[in-house]
Amino acid sequence: MQHQNKEPWQIAAARYCVENSEKGFQQDELKKYIQSIYSVGDEHFSLFMEEEIQAPSGRQHSRTGRGGAWIPPLDLVSKVTDYEELKEARASSKRAMYVAVGSLAIATCVGIGQIAVQIYFSPS
Repeated sequence: MQHQNKEPWQIAAARYCVENSEKGFQQDELKKYIQSIYSVGDEHFSLFMEEEIQAPSGRQHSRTGRGGAWIPPLDLVSKVTDYEELKEARASSKRAMYVAVGSLAIATCVGIGQIAVQIYFSPS
């Protein structure tokens, strides 16, 4: 089953972690949530937990959940924010392309119109 936004499951998992960061989240709750939306294997989920939550890059020591609840590292928050900004930039770029193509079409029509007016209405 695919997510309606077609975002990667890792981003959906990171978003879940960030949205539940104040109270913390349980690993099994995150797994249940992700596997209800995506068909992610246990080994891929375990690798995500290890690399992104327990031992994110740049940390010398492994993190542990406090009272069984995990709080996402700041790097994970940045990844979600960066993904949102990238989506927004792509959408904005697409809109700008449509405006540019429309402007070129209008300019071309105006240019052709000016040439036609000069040809047909110029005093000879």
